[in-house]
Amino acid sequence: MIEGHGDDIYRYGDLVKINFSSNIYQHADLTALKEHIMAHFDAVSHYPEPTPVSLEKLIALKEGVSPECVMVTNGVTEAIYLIAELFHGSASVIPQPTFNEYTDACRQHRHIISYENDDITQLPRDRVYWICNPNNPSGNVLMKGFMDYLVRRSPRYSFVVDQSYEGYTKEPLLLAREMQGVPNLFILHSLSKTYGVPGLRLGYITAHPNNIQLLRSLRHPWAISSLALEAGKFLVTEGKPVIADLNAYLKESERLRTNLRAIEGVRVFETKTSFMLCELEHQSAADLKRYLVHDHGILIRDCSNFHGLSKYFFRISAQRANENDALVAAIRQYLKENGR
Repeated sequence: MIEGHGDDIYRYGDLVKINFSSNIYQHADLTALKEHIMAHFDAVSHYPEPTPVSLEKLIALKEGVSPECVMVTNGVTEAIYLIAELFHGSASVIPQPTFNEYTDACRQHRHIISYENDDITQLPRDRVYWICNPNNPSGNVLMKGFMDYLVRRSPRYSFVVDQSYEGYTKEPLLLAREMQGVPNLFILHSLSKTYGVPGLRLGYITAHPNNIQLLRSLRHPWAISSLALEAGKFLVTEGKPVIADLNAYLKESERLRTNLRAIEGVRVFETKTSFMLCELEHQSAADLKRYLVHDHGILIRDCSNFHGLSKYFFRISAQRANENDALVAAIRQYLKENGR
């Protein structure tokens, strides 16, 4: 899904002053990381490790698993495509609405794709289930106990559980150290989102060693650049998550939802994270997005290209209180000027 994703700030030059379109909190203090990268900038003169073993060992130590259970990837997106390639030609079940890359990766590798409401009884018994938890774009979270039960009671199925937004919810999620011996589970993690550095493209997979070995045979060498590798090692050992106080951040997110719900013509769905799915009653999300970016310097995510969502849906992620208030005021003004 190259077109129509969030955080498309590159389209608008200097217009965007406040970015709500990404699920990531936009105000990470990256001072220490920048200093570390500059101190190691000479690394660009040499090839990086063909396989980022040094970073994988640090992640394994932090996760409490064997290094053979960890594979660092060029963002979670590479992880998704590698797993889809591993199961080339399989049947995949992808509950909707969710991150579009699961579908795109499965199509590229000739999967038989079924969505949540489809009749899956005709699918082969060997299936791959793709579960985004917390889910993008809705912010829903499936309970840890349910996920553990689902995976362990269904050994014939494979489960890809994308926990990229695990740092944006207080809900308990699957832990790699508790699941490393489960052969039918792949958990996806995002350093980019946890530390607020999506431009570095750093993700990783935790899975059974046999599955990691199979995935390694598919990936290209030097997938992680020298500077990304140095940044990743710093973040894992010394970095601070982008959300310093998750309780306070989620409280501000709830305040934003309350204020948006007070606007006639806007529906805001429940969420267990800091990002939320919204629906306009009459106006299209595309029109609202154009208005906000050109008249207020505010960028939101038009969700009309998510499977199962209409042109009225958009997604935002809570930012600072004054920025959230500016968004609410701008949406209220748009609906007032354009009719509800």
